[in-house]
Amino acid sequence: MHDGCAMSLLTKSRFPKKYVAFFAIVPFLLATAAVKVDCPIDGGTGMVSSAPGMENVVIINTESQWRAASRDLNTCGAYVMYLYDVTLAVVNKGPDDTWGYVKLTLVNLMEGEVVDTQYVVLDIPGEISMDVSYTIWFQSEKDLQLLRSEVGATVIVEDVPDTTCNGTGKISLNNWPLVNALKNTLQELGRQQVYYEPTPEFDPNTEQWTQ
Repeated sequence: MHDGCAMSLLTKSRFPKKYVAFFAIVPFLLATAAVKVDCPIDGGTGMVSSAPGMENVVIINTESQWRAASRDLNTCGAYVMYLYDVTLAVVNKGPDDTWGYVKLTLVNLMEGEVVDTQYVVLDIPGEISMDVSYTIWFQSEKDLQLLRSEVGATVIVEDVPDTTCNGTGKISLNNWPLVNALKNTLQELGRQQVYYEPTPEFDPNTEQWTQ
């Protein structure tokens, strides 16, 4: 009788399995989140390389055209965004297809200074000359005399920071399985250009701000 009551009380006092699982998994997740391991995308270097062969790519001409200007409302108008169409005439002197990064710099010719830098991706077949076009937003803390500014372009052969780990080369242990499984997808996303999309625009033809 007493043994039966004791067993009954013990059974009622047991935690449901879902609570046991909760208290077991949560500390594990917290512990693995604190442990840092090498990023599988860049092998722990924090940098990613262009494909082999970018050293054979040469920019033979750069043309840029200012399209519009916009106040950056995310900074309460502290910055001015300038929209440029940029066309590059490039040639790949090597036999193989390749891809890599091109650095675009907005230069203030009045003061001889680089105002802003953006990176774009270039895919180019082997042994070919071609024109490629980009639409790029540049940022400046001050108004520019647009007729005295231009965009320069440089092929990047060295490494660039890996956006997956923000250039640190490390990710948390609990994120490693997912990042490793999506390695190819994340590498492809890193090659895609992300464009800035502001709200008001300045039309150089009407000299008015538009929504």
